[in-house]
Amino acid sequence: MTKRYIEALLIFAALAGFVFSTLGSPDIFADEAKTSLKKPDNTFTPVVVSVLNAPNPVRGSVGNYHLVYELELLNATPMTWEIGSIEVKGEKEDDTAFLTLEGDELKSRMRLITDTTPSTTLAGGETGIVFVHFFVKDKKDIPRSIIHRVSIGVPGGIPAGFADFAGLPEGAEEYSYASSPTEVGSQDAVVIAPPLQGKGWVAADGCCDSIRHVRSMMPINDKLRVAQRFAIDWEVINENRLIFIGDPKDVESYFSYGKNVLAVRDARVVTAVDKYENQIPGELPPGMTLEEADGNHVVLDLGDGRYALYAHLKPGSVRVKEGDTVKQGQVIGLLGNTGNTSAPHLHFHVMDGHATLGSNGLPYVIDEFDLIEKAPSTEAFDKAEREGTPLEVVPVKRPGLHKNALPLDQRVVNFPST
Repeated sequence: MTKRYIEALLIFAALAGFVFSTLGSPDIFADEAKTSLKKPDNTFTPVVVSVLNAPNPVRGSVGNYHLVYELELLNATPMTWEIGSIEVKGEKEDDTAFLTLEGDELKSRMRLITDTTPSTTLAGGETGIVFVHFFVKDKKDIPRSIIHRVSIGVPGGIPAGFADFAGLPEGAEEYSYASSPTEVGSQDAVVIAPPLQGKGWVAADGCCDSIRHVRSMMPINDKLRVAQRFAIDWEVINENRLIFIGDPKDVESYFSYGKNVLAVRDARVVTAVDKYENQIPGELPPGMTLEEADGNHVVLDLGDGRYALYAHLKPGSVRVKEGDTVKQGQVIGLLGNTGNTSAPHLHFHVMDGHATLGSNGLPYVIDEFDLIEKAPSTEAFDKAEREGTPLEVVPVKRPGLHKNALPLDQRVVNFPST
Protein backbone atom coordinates (compact mmCIF):
# COMPACT_ATOMS: atom_id res chain seq x y z
CA MET A 1 0.00 0.00 0.00
CA THR A 2 1.13 3.57 -0.63
CA LYS A 3 1.97 5.90 2.20
CA ARG A 4 -1.00 8.10 1.29
CA TYR A 5 -3.42 5.16 1.34
CA ILE A 6 -2.14 4.03 4.75
CA GLU A 7 -2.72 7.60 5.96
CA ALA A 8 -6.28 7.42 4.64
CA LEU A 9 -6.93 4.19 6.56
CA LEU A 10 -5.58 5.72 9.76
CA ILE A 11 -7.80 8.78 9.38
CA PHE A 12 -10.77 6.53 8.69
CA ALA A 13 -10.00 4.57 11.85
CA ALA A 14 -9.87 7.76 13.91
CA LEU A 15 -13.03 9.17 12.38
CA ALA A 16 -15.15 6.07 12.76
CA GLY A 17 -13.67 4.92 16.08
CA PHE A 18 -12.68 1.56 14.63
CA VAL A 19 -9.61 -0.48 15.61
CA PHE A 20 -8.12 -2.36 12.66
CA SER A 21 -6.73 -5.23 14.68
CA THR A 22 -7.85 -7.98 12.28
CA LEU A 23 -7.58 -6.50 8.83
CA GLY A 24 -6.61 -9.82 7.26
CA SER A 25 -5.72 -8.91 3.72
CA PRO A 26 -5.16 -5.14 3.32
CA ASP A 27 -5.68 -5.45 -0.42
CA ILE A 28 -9.12 -7.02 0.04
CA PHE A 29 -10.12 -4.29 2.51
CA ALA A 30 -8.92 -1.64 0.09
CA ASP A 31 -11.05 -3.10 -2.68
CA GLU A 32 -14.10 -3.17 -0.38
CA ALA A 33 -13.51 0.41 0.72
CA LYS A 34 -13.22 1.63 -2.87
CA THR A 35 -16.39 -0.23 -3.82
CA SER A 36 -18.38 1.22 -0.90
CA LEU A 37 -17.36 4.77 -1.82
CA LYS A 38 -18.98 4.33 -5.23
CA LYS A 39 -22.37 3.48 -3.77
CA PRO A 40 -24.73 6.47 -3.70
CA ASP A 41 -26.19 5.31 -0.36
CA ASN A 42 -22.81 5.39 1.41
CA THR A 43 -21.92 9.05 1.81
CA PHE A 44 -19.45 9.86 4.55
CA THR A 45 -20.87 12.76 6.58
CA PRO A 46 -18.27 13.93 9.11
CA VAL A 47 -20.58 16.72 10.28
CA VAL A 48 -23.96 15.11 10.89
CA VAL A 49 -26.88 17.42 10.02
CA SER A 50 -30.18 16.95 11.88
CA VAL A 51 -33.37 19.00 12.04
CA LEU A 52 -34.41 19.37 15.67
CA ASN A 53 -38.11 19.75 14.88
CA ALA A 54 -39.77 19.68 11.46
CA PRO A 55 -40.76 23.23 10.49
CA ASN A 56 -44.44 24.19 10.47
CA PRO A 57 -45.26 27.02 8.05
CA VAL A 58 -47.08 30.11 9.28
CA ARG A 59 -48.58 33.01 7.36
CA GLY A 60 -47.07 36.30 8.48
CA SER A 61 -48.55 39.79 8.43
CA VAL A 62 -46.88 40.58 5.09
CA GLY A 63 -48.61 37.59 3.46
CA ASN A 64 -45.57 35.33 3.10
CA TYR A 65 -45.38 31.84 4.60
CA HIS A 66 -42.51 31.51 7.05
CA LEU A 67 -40.58 28.38 8.04
CA VAL A 68 -38.59 28.66 11.27
CA TYR A 69 -36.52 25.79 12.66
CA GLU A 70 -33.09 24.71 13.93
CA LEU A 71 -30.30 22.55 12.50
CA GLU A 72 -28.04 20.57 14.77
CA LEU A 73 -24.52 20.12 13.36
CA LEU A 74 -22.56 17.37 15.13
CA ASN A 75 -18.88 16.98 14.31
CA ALA A 76 -18.51 13.20 14.60
CA THR A 77 -14.77 13.28 13.91
CA PRO A 78 -11.60 14.35 15.76
CA MET A 79 -10.84 16.87 13.01
CA THR A 80 -11.81 20.54 13.13
CA TRP A 81 -14.28 21.51 10.42
CA GLU A 82 -15.24 24.95 9.16
CA ILE A 83 -18.84 25.23 7.92
CA GLY A 84 -18.59 27.13 4.64
CA SER A 85 -22.20 27.20 3.51
CA ILE A 86 -25.62 25.62 4.00
CA GLU A 87 -28.23 25.50 1.25
CA VAL A 88 -31.88 24.76 1.98
CA LYS A 89 -33.47 23.01 -0.98
CA GLY A 90 -36.71 21.27 -1.85
CA GLU A 91 -37.31 17.58 -2.48
CA LYS A 92 -34.90 17.50 -5.43
CA GLU A 93 -31.35 18.60 -4.86
CA ASP A 94 -31.23 20.35 -8.24
CA ASP A 95 -34.14 22.61 -7.19
CA THR A 96 -33.35 26.27 -6.64
CA ALA A 97 -32.32 26.88 -3.04
CA PHE A 98 -34.87 28.52 -0.78
CA LEU A 99 -32.02 29.87 1.30
CA THR A 100 -28.23 29.94 1.15
CA LEU A 101 -26.33 30.72 4.33
CA GLU A 102 -22.66 31.61 4.11
CA GLY A 103 -20.16 34.15 5.38
CA ASP A 104 -21.40 36.64 7.96
CA GLU A 105 -25.03 35.58 7.56
CA LEU A 106 -24.20 31.97 8.43
CA LYS A 107 -21.99 33.04 11.32
CA SER A 108 -24.75 35.25 12.76
CA ARG A 109 -27.15 32.30 12.77
CA MET A 110 -24.83 29.62 14.14
CA ARG A 111 -23.49 29.10 17.63
CA LEU A 112 -21.89 26.31 19.58
CA ILE A 113 -24.33 24.44 21.75
CA THR A 114 -22.29 25.40 24.82
CA ASP A 115 -21.69 29.03 23.88
CA THR A 116 -23.84 31.85 22.49
CA THR A 117 -20.87 33.32 20.62
CA PRO A 118 -21.40 33.15 16.84
CA SER A 119 -19.09 30.57 15.25
CA THR A 120 -18.86 28.49 12.09
CA THR A 121 -16.00 26.33 13.39
CA LEU A 122 -16.59 22.94 15.01
CA ALA A 123 -13.72 21.24 16.81
CA GLY A 124 -13.70 17.47 17.14
CA GLY A 125 -16.83 16.26 18.91
CA GLU A 126 -18.43 19.73 19.10
CA THR A 127 -22.05 20.50 18.22
CA GLY A 128 -23.39 23.68 16.68
CA ILE A 129 -26.91 24.98 16.19
CA VAL A 130 -28.01 26.94 13.13
CA PHE A 131 -31.22 28.97 13.45
CA VAL A 132 -32.94 28.85 10.07
CA HIS A 133 -35.67 31.09 8.70
CA PHE A 134 -36.91 31.37 5.15
CA PHE A 135 -40.22 32.20 3.53
CA VAL A 136 -42.18 31.57 0.36
CA LYS A 137 -44.71 33.94 -1.15
CA ASP A 138 -47.61 31.56 -1.64
CA LYS A 139 -48.99 28.54 0.20
CA LYS A 140 -48.58 26.40 -2.92
CA ASP A 141 -44.84 27.10 -2.83
CA ILE A 142 -44.35 25.46 0.57
CA PRO A 143 -42.14 22.40 -0.02
CA ARG A 144 -43.32 18.97 1.10
CA SER A 145 -39.81 18.20 2.32
CA ILE A 146 -36.44 19.90 2.51
CA ILE A 147 -32.82 18.85 2.35
CA HIS A 148 -29.69 20.69 3.46
CA ARG A 149 -26.51 20.72 1.41
CA VAL A 150 -23.50 21.57 3.55
CA SER A 151 -20.05 22.52 2.35
CA ILE A 152 -17.29 22.10 4.90
CA GLY A 153 -13.53 22.47 4.96
CA VAL A 154 -10.59 22.09 7.29
CA PRO A 155 -8.63 25.14 8.43
CA GLY A 156 -5.28 24.86 6.69
CA GLY A 157 -6.63 22.51 4.03
CA ILE A 158 -8.23 19.07 3.87
CA PRO A 159 -5.59 16.38 4.64
CA ALA A 160 -4.61 14.32 1.63
CA GLY A 161 -5.51 11.10 3.44
CA PHE A 162 -9.07 12.24 4.06
CA ALA A 163 -9.37 13.51 0.49
CA ASP A 164 -8.41 10.03 -0.76
CA PHE A 165 -10.85 8.37 1.62
CA ALA A 166 -13.73 10.63 0.63
CA GLY A 167 -12.95 10.45 -3.10
CA LEU A 168 -12.03 14.12 -3.38
CA PRO A 169 -9.60 15.41 -5.98
CA GLU A 170 -6.10 16.23 -4.80
CA GLY A 171 -5.95 19.74 -3.32
CA ALA A 172 -9.70 19.94 -2.67
CA GLU A 173 -10.58 22.76 -0.29
CA GLU A 174 -14.12 21.72 0.63
CA TYR A 175 -16.29 18.68 1.04
CA SER A 176 -19.98 18.94 0.14
CA TYR A 177 -22.90 16.60 0.72
CA ALA A 178 -26.68 16.65 1.28
CA SER A 179 -28.56 15.68 4.42
CA SER A 180 -31.47 13.29 4.54
CA PRO A 181 -34.87 14.82 3.63
CA THR A 182 -37.06 16.27 6.35
CA GLU A 183 -40.81 16.43 5.84
CA VAL A 184 -42.35 19.87 6.34
CA GLY A 185 -45.28 19.97 8.76
CA SER A 186 -48.58 19.78 6.92
CA GLN A 187 -50.88 20.86 9.77
CA ASP A 188 -52.18 24.42 9.44
CA ALA A 189 -51.30 26.89 12.17
CA VAL A 190 -54.01 27.10 14.82
CA VAL A 191 -56.33 30.11 14.48
CA ILE A 192 -56.82 32.06 17.70
CA ALA A 193 -58.49 35.26 18.83
CA PRO A 194 -56.30 38.08 20.21
CA PRO A 195 -55.01 37.56 23.77
CA LEU A 196 -55.49 41.28 24.45
CA GLN A 197 -57.79 44.13 23.43
CA GLY A 198 -57.41 47.74 22.37
CA LYS A 199 -54.92 49.83 20.41
CA GLY A 200 -51.16 50.16 20.21
CA TRP A 201 -49.89 46.65 21.02
CA VAL A 202 -46.28 46.00 19.99
CA ALA A 203 -45.29 42.43 19.05
CA ALA A 204 -41.85 42.55 20.67
CA ASP A 205 -39.29 39.77 20.16
CA GLY A 206 -41.58 37.95 17.74
CA CYS A 207 -41.20 35.90 14.59
CA CYS A 208 -38.98 35.34 12.82
CA ASP A 209 -35.41 36.53 13.33
CA SER A 210 -35.42 38.02 16.80
CA ILE A 211 -33.04 36.39 19.24
CA ARG A 212 -34.58 36.38 22.71
CA HIS A 213 -37.39 33.97 21.87
CA VAL A 214 -36.61 32.36 18.53
CA ARG A 215 -33.16 31.31 19.74
CA SER A 216 -34.04 30.44 23.33
CA MET A 217 -33.13 26.77 23.00
CA MET A 218 -32.89 24.84 26.26
CA PRO A 219 -32.16 21.21 27.21
CA ILE A 220 -35.42 20.25 28.93
CA ASN A 221 -36.77 16.75 29.59
CA ASP A 222 -33.95 15.05 27.67
CA LYS A 223 -34.44 17.04 24.46
CA LEU A 224 -33.33 20.35 23.01
CA ARG A 225 -36.44 22.51 23.15
CA VAL A 226 -37.45 25.84 21.61
CA ALA A 227 -40.85 26.30 23.22
CA GLN A 228 -40.68 30.06 22.56
CA ARG A 229 -40.00 29.78 18.82
CA PHE A 230 -43.14 31.82 17.98
CA ALA A 231 -43.51 33.68 21.28
CA ILE A 232 -44.38 37.37 21.47
CA ASP A 233 -43.90 39.82 24.34
CA TRP A 234 -46.89 42.14 24.05
CA GLU A 235 -46.46 45.71 25.32
CA VAL A 236 -48.74 48.63 24.63
CA ILE A 237 -47.85 52.21 23.66
CA ASN A 238 -50.06 55.26 24.12
CA GLU A 239 -51.09 57.81 21.48
CA ASN A 240 -47.66 59.46 21.84
CA ARG A 241 -45.94 56.09 21.36
CA LEU A 242 -44.67 56.04 24.93
CA ILE A 243 -44.36 52.78 26.86
CA PHE A 244 -44.56 54.46 30.28
CA ILE A 245 -44.80 57.83 31.98
CA GLY A 246 -43.36 58.48 35.43
CA ASP A 247 -41.08 56.36 37.57
CA PRO A 248 -39.60 53.55 35.41
CA LYS A 249 -39.18 51.42 38.54
CA ASP A 250 -42.92 51.50 39.27
CA VAL A 251 -45.04 48.91 37.43
CA GLU A 252 -47.99 51.30 37.59
CA SER A 253 -46.12 53.71 35.28
CA TYR A 254 -46.47 51.31 32.34
CA PHE A 255 -49.52 51.51 30.11
CA SER A 256 -49.52 47.73 29.70
CA TYR A 257 -49.82 47.01 33.42
CA GLY A 258 -53.18 45.67 34.57
CA LYS A 259 -54.67 45.24 31.09
CA ASN A 260 -57.17 42.41 30.60
CA VAL A 261 -55.71 39.13 29.32
CA LEU A 262 -58.18 37.09 27.26
CA ALA A 263 -58.76 33.44 26.42
CA VAL A 264 -57.86 32.99 22.76
CA ARG A 265 -60.25 30.06 22.26
CA ASP A 266 -62.79 27.97 24.08
CA ALA A 267 -60.41 25.85 26.13
CA ARG A 268 -59.65 23.94 29.31
CA VAL A 269 -57.29 25.30 31.96
CA VAL A 270 -54.44 22.86 32.64
CA THR A 271 -52.23 25.18 34.73
CA ALA A 272 -53.01 28.25 36.81
CA VAL A 273 -50.30 29.73 39.04
CA ASP A 274 -50.80 32.88 41.13
CA LYS A 275 -48.21 33.07 43.93
CA TYR A 276 -45.47 35.44 42.78
CA GLU A 277 -44.96 39.15 43.41
CA ASN A 278 -44.05 41.71 40.77
CA GLN A 279 -40.44 42.30 39.83
CA ILE A 280 -39.01 45.81 39.85
CA PRO A 281 -38.84 47.01 36.22
CA GLY A 282 -35.56 48.01 34.63
CA GLU A 283 -33.59 44.78 34.56
CA LEU A 284 -34.06 41.04 34.67
CA PRO A 285 -34.14 39.68 38.22
CA PRO A 286 -31.05 37.74 39.39
CA GLY A 287 -31.15 34.18 40.66
CA MET A 288 -34.28 33.21 38.75
CA THR A 289 -35.13 29.50 38.86
CA LEU A 290 -36.72 27.48 36.07
CA GLU A 291 -39.94 27.17 38.08
CA GLU A 292 -40.13 30.93 38.68
CA ALA A 293 -39.41 32.02 35.09
CA ASP A 294 -43.05 32.28 33.94
CA GLY A 295 -44.17 34.03 37.12
CA ASN A 296 -47.92 33.92 37.58
CA HIS A 297 -49.19 32.12 34.50
CA VAL A 298 -51.98 30.18 32.85
CA VAL A 299 -51.79 27.33 30.33
CA LEU A 300 -54.84 26.55 28.21
CA ASP A 301 -55.47 23.31 26.34
CA LEU A 302 -56.66 24.51 22.92
CA GLY A 303 -57.26 20.99 21.62
CA ASP A 304 -55.53 19.01 18.85
CA GLY A 305 -52.32 18.86 20.86
CA ARG A 306 -51.88 22.62 21.20
CA TYR A 307 -51.46 24.59 24.38
CA ALA A 308 -51.27 28.34 25.01
CA LEU A 309 -49.08 29.97 27.65
CA TYR A 310 -49.82 33.35 29.26
CA ALA A 311 -46.89 34.40 31.45
CA HIS A 312 -45.96 37.21 33.90
CA LEU A 313 -49.52 37.93 35.10
CA LYS A 314 -50.33 40.43 37.85
CA PRO A 315 -50.28 39.13 41.43
CA GLY A 316 -53.74 38.13 42.64
CA SER A 317 -55.31 38.60 39.20
CA VAL A 318 -55.60 35.02 37.88
CA ARG A 319 -59.34 34.32 37.59
CA VAL A 320 -59.24 30.65 36.63
CA LYS A 321 -58.08 27.42 38.20
CA GLU A 322 -56.91 24.07 36.92
CA GLY A 323 -59.75 22.09 35.34
CA ASP A 324 -61.91 25.14 34.50
CA THR A 325 -63.31 25.62 31.03
CA VAL A 326 -63.14 29.08 29.51
CA LYS A 327 -64.84 30.80 26.60
CA GLN A 328 -63.05 32.72 23.89
CA GLY A 329 -62.68 36.35 24.95
CA GLN A 330 -63.11 35.61 28.67
CA VAL A 331 -60.81 37.54 31.01
CA ILE A 332 -58.46 35.01 32.62
CA GLY A 333 -56.12 37.44 34.38
CA LEU A 334 -54.38 40.81 34.22
CA LEU A 335 -51.06 41.75 32.65
CA GLY A 336 -48.27 42.02 35.21
CA ASN A 337 -44.53 41.83 35.79
CA THR A 338 -43.90 38.55 37.62
CA GLY A 339 -41.20 36.01 36.80
CA ASN A 340 -38.27 36.54 34.46
CA THR A 341 -39.20 39.98 33.17
CA SER A 342 -37.74 43.49 33.08
CA ALA A 343 -40.96 45.41 32.30
CA PRO A 344 -44.70 44.70 32.38
CA HIS A 345 -45.76 42.65 29.37
CA LEU A 346 -47.70 39.57 28.35
CA HIS A 347 -45.53 36.70 27.15
CA PHE A 348 -47.68 34.50 24.90
CA HIS A 349 -46.84 31.39 22.91
CA VAL A 350 -48.38 28.16 21.62
CA MET A 351 -46.70 24.79 22.13
CA ASP A 352 -47.28 21.06 21.66
CA GLY A 353 -47.40 20.18 25.38
CA HIS A 354 -48.36 21.75 28.70
CA ALA A 355 -44.74 22.04 29.94
CA THR A 356 -44.10 25.72 29.36
CA LEU A 357 -40.41 25.31 28.47
CA GLY A 358 -40.25 21.56 27.86
CA SER A 359 -42.40 21.60 24.73
CA ASN A 360 -41.97 22.39 21.05
CA GLY A 361 -43.11 25.87 20.02
CA LEU A 362 -45.85 25.86 17.37
CA PRO A 363 -47.01 28.61 15.01
CA TYR A 364 -50.42 30.24 15.31
CA VAL A 365 -52.34 32.98 13.54
CA ILE A 366 -54.68 35.64 14.95
CA ASP A 367 -58.10 35.79 13.39
CA GLU A 368 -58.25 39.58 13.09
CA PHE A 369 -56.07 42.64 13.77
CA ASP A 370 -55.22 46.02 12.26
CA LEU A 371 -51.58 46.45 11.29
CA ILE A 372 -50.52 50.05 11.89
CA GLU A 373 -46.72 50.48 11.78
CA LYS A 374 -43.57 48.94 13.23
CA ALA A 375 -40.48 49.71 15.24
CA PRO A 376 -37.42 49.47 12.98
CA SER A 377 -35.52 47.16 15.34
CA THR A 378 -35.35 45.53 18.74
CA GLU A 379 -32.73 48.13 19.66
CA ALA A 380 -35.21 50.93 18.92
CA PHE A 381 -37.82 49.29 21.14
CA ASP A 382 -35.31 48.70 23.95
CA LYS A 383 -34.25 52.36 23.78
CA ALA A 384 -37.84 53.60 24.12
CA GLU A 385 -38.45 51.26 27.06
CA ARG A 386 -35.17 52.12 28.75
CA GLU A 387 -35.28 55.90 28.30
CA GLY A 388 -39.02 56.58 28.35
CA THR A 389 -38.85 58.23 24.92
CA PRO A 390 -41.37 57.80 22.09
CA LEU A 391 -40.96 54.57 20.15
CA GLU A 392 -39.42 55.16 16.75
CA VAL A 393 -41.67 53.75 14.02
CA VAL A 394 -41.53 53.21 10.27
CA PRO A 395 -44.20 52.30 7.71
CA VAL A 396 -45.16 48.68 7.09
CA LYS A 397 -46.11 46.79 3.99
CA ARG A 398 -49.82 46.02 3.75
CA PRO A 399 -51.13 48.13 6.65
CA GLY A 400 -54.77 47.73 7.63
CA LEU A 401 -57.02 44.81 8.48
CA HIS A 402 -55.43 41.36 8.50
CA LYS A 403 -57.15 38.03 9.01
CA ASN A 404 -55.59 34.70 10.01
CA ALA A 405 -51.99 35.90 10.11
CA LEU A 406 -49.19 36.17 12.66
CA PRO A 407 -48.02 39.71 13.52
CA LEU A 408 -44.29 39.72 12.84
CA ASP A 409 -41.57 41.11 15.07
CA GLN A 410 -41.94 44.73 16.23
CA ARG A 411 -45.26 45.27 14.45
CA VAL A 412 -47.73 47.64 16.11
CA VAL A 413 -51.30 46.37 15.91
CA ASN A 414 -54.77 47.25 17.12
CA PHE A 415 -57.05 44.52 18.46
CA PRO A 416 -60.85 44.74 18.70
CA SER A 417 -61.89 46.49 21.92
CA THR A 418 -64.74 44.12 22.69
